[in-house]
Amino acid sequence: MSGPPEPSPRGSWSVGFLERLREEQNRLVADVREEDDDRPIKWIVGVDVSYHGDQMYAAAVSMDKSDLEPVSVATIHGPVGFPYIPTYLAYREFPGIEAAVSRLPDRPDLLMIDGHGRLHPTLFGIACHVGVRLDIPTIGIAKHLLAGRLERSPAGQGSARPVSIQGRVQGYAWIPPGRSRPIFVSVGHRISLETAAKIVRETTRQGYPEPLRVADRISRALTKGEKRKKGVAR
Repeated sequence: MSGPPEPSPRGSWSVGFLERLREEQNRLVADVREEDDDRPIKWIVGVDVSYHGDQMYAAAVSMDKSDLEPVSVATIHGPVGFPYIPTYLAYREFPGIEAAVSRLPDRPDLLMIDGHGRLHPTLFGIACHVGVRLDIPTIGIAKHLLAGRLERSPAGQGSARPVSIQGRVQGYAWIPPGRSRPIFVSVGHRISLETAAKIVRETTRQGYPEPLRVADRISRALTKGEKRKKGVAR
């Protein structure tokens, strides 16, 4: 699959360029699969990206689903090649995510991405982008709602509330034990929403899915280390 359109030679992020990226999102949305794979899930990988100045730090943490113990970690850092623009997060973070995941010794059975999947204005958030580009089952987990309407909790869903876009349920808002605010779960690729919500519940121990929680901790530690190095250099 080809990558995103190239920016202008001057590196400007013009309205026309962003429109081409939006067209790409609208085209790729049809490639998202919302059904479960037949293969069992053993290796779950959480990926998180942190920033310091013009540098990004990505961490991918692979865990065994049976005990949620880390089995391998891959990190990478490099220059940020795309500005922060709401709803275009995938174009900022995908290069780092792809590089970190590629450094793991084993291919993930499932990716957890810190960001939305179907709960996106185009129904193609960063978790969908990563899942389709890498062709790996993917779940999007985010701390803030970007698109959609919270519905009332149906019987049997506990504290989980469906989130709908244009009349269709595209995700769930769930308040894990130990948190006061919900996290938002949606399909990225090659998984059903029900299975995605179930796996997020099963892997959450301290308010957030364990693979993502550890990946976030590592990526933040990398940025703190960079800040300390620069402080010493000064």
